[in-house]
Amino acid sequence: MNTLSVSIVTPNGEAYSAKEASMVVLGTTSGQLGVMANHVPMVASLKVGPLKVIFPDGREEYLAVSEGFVETHKGEVTIIVQTAELGKDIDVERAKRALQRAEDRLAKKEEGLDVRRAELALAKACARLKVAEQS
Repeated sequence: MNTLSVSIVTPNGEAYSAKEASMVVLGTTSGQLGVMANHVPMVASLKVGPLKVIFPDGREEYLAVSEGFVETHKGEVTIIVQTAELGKDIDVERAKRALQRAEDRLAKKEEGLDVRRAELALAKACARLKVAEQS
């Protein structure tokens, strides 16, 4: 059976690993990407969003990841991000509050607002809520 190993690494160490996945679906800055065993070697930039690991038995695991990079090489997928959270570990109420704060900041357009940072916070909160819902 053609499977691949998946490793998600953050500054705090390995956040997730799976040895026999059949596919990984993630959002790159160029669009959605599905990686299966024997994928051509590559490096791509990731955007904030959900990531899905699919197993041969049909089981799926969802994670919310921050910006980073993905590297594919032979039967391995290595994902390097600042943060990664499994859906079951997400505090939904906290994510909802973060979403509301980010929306409020962007709506007010206060002087000195770091728009990029506020948009990133909004994207992270949306990703966390989506992953929590799918898990």
